[in-house]
Parts: sequence; C-alpha cells; structure tokens
Amino acid sequence: MDFGGDLSVLEPSLVFQVVNMAGITGELKFVTPENVASFYFKTGELIYATIDTRKKKLGEFLVEKGWITRGQLETVLSESLTAKRCGRIGHSLIAHSYLDYETLVAAVSEQIKEVVYEVLAWKRGQFLLMKGVLPKDEDILLDVKLDYLILEGLKRIDEADE
Repeated sequence: MDFGGDLSVLEPSLVFQVVNMAGITGELKFVTPENVASFYFKTGELIYATIDTRKKKLGEFLVEKGWITRGQLETVLSESLTAKRCGRIGHSLIAHSYLDYETLVAAVSEQIKEVVYEVLAWKRGQFLLMKGVLPKDEDILLDVKLDYLILEGLKRIDEADE
C-alpha cells in the first residue's frame, strides 16, 4: 500500500481528486464490510473500475437497454457453458454479430460510471492506493473526465436525498 486512509476522514470524491490531481498511475481500492470496489488510473485519469456486488452483469445490462435480446444472451451463455470456456461475453456477442464494438464500449463505459456513482455515496470503510497497478486483460477503457463523473455522482446523491 502506498497511500490509504479512512472514508470517514476523506470521502471518496476527495480521494478521487487527490489521485487525479497528482497524476498517479495505479489501483485505488475502496473496502467496506459489504463491498469492495477497484478503480484504475493512468496518469491521474480513471480508465477502469469494478465492484464486487455489481448490480447487473454486462449481458443483463445489454438486454435491459434493448441492445441485445434475451434470446441472444442465452445463446451466447449456453454456448460458453457447452464449450466449457469462459470467454468474454462481449466478444462472443460481437462474434455472433449480435452487437457491434461501439455498443459494447458504450455499455462497459456506462457500467464503469455506475461504479463511480455508487462509491461516491460511501461514508465508511477504508481506501488504499497501490501505485503502478493497472487492470489485467481489459481492452475497453473509460474515456471520460473524472471531474465530470464526480459532479454527476454528487448531483445524483443530492437528488436522492431530497
């Protein structure tokens, strides 16, 4: 651990801003008793994020948005179970021409944003930063400014409190 602390002292929005303004490359992890979220930065810019209790998997998210059908998702999932290989679902959907690459990028980006929005509301737990750690095997990375995500997330929190 290169840097860490308590979320009751430094809220997630401030921690994000420190990493962003310092231009740090690495993994920022937030840990609560209920959840763990990891954020990956490259020279201070957020490029990827994951959360343990993701509300929706990518396939369900795509079906909900109407970008693929339930049948298309079930076909791809069934084939991956039959073949006993755990390939990336997005790549399988593209291979079947059920989805184009741009739509996959939009879906992954939207899910990453939702992870940011969720973590911004966390008031307790710990954070730790490990410099130099980047996501493994991820070929779709976020291309949105962090300050925009923080403002949007805080706006959502304010609206939910009203």
